[in-house]
Amino acid sequence: MAKDVKEHSFYEKEDRCGRVFALTIRQYGGVWHLCTPGESQPIIFKDPEDYVFTMTLMAMCAFDCPSVQVITFIIMSNHIHVVLCGSEDDVLAFFAMFKRRLQRYLAEKGQRTDLSNFTCEKPIPIETLESLRNQVCYTNRNNFVVDPGQTPFSYPYGANAYYFMPAVQKWKDACFGDLTLREKRRLVHAREVGYPESFVVTNGYFSPMSFCRLDIGEGVFRDARHYFNHLAKNVESYRDIAKVFGDSVFYTDDELNDVVKRICKDKHAGQRPSLLGKNEKIELARLLRYDYNADNAKIMRMLSLPMAVLNQLFPSR
Repeated sequence: MAKDVKEHSFYEKEDRCGRVFALTIRQYGGVWHLCTPGESQPIIFKDPEDYVFTMTLMAMCAFDCPSVQVITFIIMSNHIHVVLCGSEDDVLAFFAMFKRRLQRYLAEKGQRTDLSNFTCEKPIPIETLESLRNQVCYTNRNNFVVDPGQTPFSYPYGANAYYFMPAVQKWKDACFGDLTLREKRRLVHAREVGYPESFVVTNGYFSPMSFCRLDIGEGVFRDARHYFNHLAKNVESYRDIAKVFGDSVFYTDDELNDVVKRICKDKHAGQRPSLLGKNEKIELARLLRYDYNADNAKIMRMLSLPMAVLNQLFPSR
């Protein structure tokens, strides 16, 4: 009997996730992943002040574009990822506003930054429940896989730290209405301060809890465990997403080790990577390099190939 209840509970949760996704599409017209190129764009956010303002800027644009709902986002040093819902035209209008205000902020700061490659001509449509799950996790883990000093929950410049983290969701230094007029203007970098008094301020910026639709983002996962498993284990899906964006995706050693084990199981009868022949190792090294963006140091750790061999195969760019 207990088994039947558990199985019913699983399907009930999955059905609820499907309803959340279907209602979001029906209510807002579409769900999208907006990403600007990272490969060709110079560094934009050069100090903590830039990141702090851009967190508030995301909130301001979300409030000023009520037809768009931000589900999650992350700010990297030279690009952004935003998962959001609305019509395609509204999403593009949201991005145009974001870029225009960012350009003005940088100009006022005297920071000459070329934003010609900070573009998004066409956001990627998210058309299935599983795709939305993958896109949310891809966004929320983006800094973690680049910076070994971060976890998916420690990076402060995005909504990632708030997902399924009740204690973090309660972080609050003040409400916007508690600030003086001068403090409000300093926060939004403008004279006009027409934002909700209830907006939560934390760490010097508007908290994602004030404007991000975590009810949608968390609602498409069965529970916290499902989200955390998805965040850590869906390596192949993240590689495919990166290819669509022309993004450089990175993997932790543990993730690459799982990839190598799977390949050895499928192609080499489960043989341990260290016992493969040299030609087989080189073939696997090429796969890790070109399909999984592994650098020479990681490939050396995975396959026990000499660095001299790897440097010859993959010279420094």
